[in-house]
Order: sequence, then structure tokens, then C-alpha cells
Amino acid sequence: MKIGELARRAGLTVRALRHYDDIALLVPSERSSSGYRLYGRKDVARLYRIQALRRLDLSLADIQGLLDNAAGGLSEVVAGQVAQLDREILQASALRAHLLALQDQLQASKEPGIDDWLLALESMVAGAKYFSDDEQRVLNTQRNGLADAAVPERAELTNWLHRLVAAGASPESPQAQALAQRWIALLLEEAGGDEGLLMKIYAMHWNEPSLHAMTGVDRAGIRYISHAMAFARLALYAPYCSAGEMATLRQHYVAQTDAWPPLIAEVRQQMSAGVPADGAAMRALAQRWQALSLAKAGGKASLHAKLQRAFRHDAALRSGSGIDETLAAYVGQAMACLDGTQVS
Repeated sequence: MKIGELARRAGLTVRALRHYDDIALLVPSERSSSGYRLYGRKDVARLYRIQALRRLDLSLADIQGLLDNAAGGLSEVVAGQVAQLDREILQASALRAHLLALQDQLQASKEPGIDDWLLALESMVAGAKYFSDDEQRVLNTQRNGLADAAVPERAELTNWLHRLVAAGASPESPQAQALAQRWIALLLEEAGGDEGLLMKIYAMHWNEPSLHAMTGVDRAGIRYISHAMAFARLALYAPYCSAGEMATLRQHYVAQTDAWPPLIAEVRQQMSAGVPADGAAMRALAQRWQALSLAKAGGKASLHAKLQRAFRHDAALRSGSGIDETLAAYVGQAMACLDGTQVS
């Protein structure tokens, strides 16, 4: 593959790969007739070793010395990465399983394919795309405290999800709702109760194919959990609504589920950037928020108002939604600029 594709897949810059070539740390196996660098399977395997050792805070000079030493086996590098990643970011358990599979192939004298190496590389850099250094430290701290319990629980929940989907169970079923509530509670605990971090975790797992392959939970699985959680949250509105209103909600509420996470993420990004609630960018987002909020109430303004009041005053409705009090207040200010209402 060409240098641009490898850089994209490995989470590096083309400039970095050129530098690796210049210092003879990673020299491409071939050149095209036009002089383009071409990287093959062995080059990708070497890049994996470089990236793994970089995560151990080794200098490029030290890494080159280790790689040029025949005694420095790839199996030991993978094993070291497994031990480290067990204590790291959210996808550590899934990445650990993949690295162990690579190690098994190495010990059996089978060279992993290029896709295996690239999958591992993609997963190593996925967290940095979504979280700041401070956020990654928060996640690492939380995961360190939960490591013994969280890994088996995630595996249990994933197996439970697969069983429900295979059996054709509706997201509205009590079993699916119970699964979703446990799933979101675990993620929220790992996020330290931070609804903003929860939305970033959701976005990472939604957008990264490498995580789908390694966790066994693809977009369809994530959507199933989201819809089941929406049904569970819907039941919490029952004390605030009449039987007729609940019938309306059952018809319209869950249908809006998929549209909320990206909208919440956009609004939170504006808030984090310090964009004024009455600015043009937020007004456009507030209009989308208003339309979506009204749609889940079947277009009924009175029911919409009840949902708003319930959401503001019931912490259980907000938990795991990605909307904390700060964000709700920010959206409320933006909504007030549109039509004088408060929303959540």
C-alpha cells in the first residue's frame, strides 16, 4: 500500500512515516515505477512493533536498537502491550483479545496477515480521536478501579445481546430493557458519571469498524441497545402522563432515538467551545432540537411540555441520556431565543 493509506490506517502522518524512512527505522520494501513508497506485510508488522514500543515511552533510537536486535521477539512485544492495555482506555479488553490472537499465531509460527496488523493499529489509536489527554486519564483511572469486574461483565452483556438478537427479541421486551440499563450503567460508571464522556464513548463505538470487529458489537447491536434503553426511559414518563399520552409516546418516542446522539454531541461541542447560546450556530441546533423534541411527543405541544418538565425534575430520566443539567440549561437558553420556551 502507498504511504498515505498506511498513515491513515495507522493514525500517523505521512511526514512521520517519511521521517521513519529517513532514519532507516521503517524503510518501505518497494518503490513504484514513479518512485512512490510501497509498504508490504512485513513493513506493517514492523510498524506495529514501533507503535507498540512508542506506547512504552521509548525513544526512536531505543526502538531501532530493539528492533535490530534479533533477540527482541515480536511475541514479547505483543504480550507487553496486552498487559499495558488491560489497564488503559475503554476498548482495552477487546484489543487485548485481538493481540492475544496475534500472539497465538506467532507462537504457532504463523505470520499474521496485513489486515490483522492494521486492525490492531487502528484500535490502538481510536481513543485519541475522541478523547483529550485529560479525558483519557479520567477513563484510565475509572477503568483501573473497575478492571476486575468490568471485563467479565462486558463479556456477559455482549453474549446476552447476541442471544436476544438471535432469538428475535424486541428491544421493547423486558429482557432487552434490562440489558440496556445494565449496559448504559456500566458505561456511565466507566465515564465517572460524566454524560459528555458517555456520548464520546458512544460515538467512538458507533464510528470505529475496528471496535465493531473486536467487541462483537456493531452498529446494529448499538442501535438495539439504544432502542431498548429508549423503551426503558419511556416507562419512566408514565407517572407524568395519561394513558392516552403514553399511547402517543409509544408510537413516536422511540422512533426519534437514532437522531439524538449526534445532535447532543454537536450541541455539547458548541458549549465546550464557548459558543454563545444565542449565536447563529446554536440557533440552528436549537431549531433541530425543538423539532425533534416535538416529534417524539407526536407533535402535541401539551405533551411536549409535560416531557420537558419531567425531564428537568427527574434525574432518572436524564441519567445515561448524554444530557446533564449544564447542557440542558445551555439548550434552554438557546431555545428561549427562538420562542421563549425552556427545553431539556
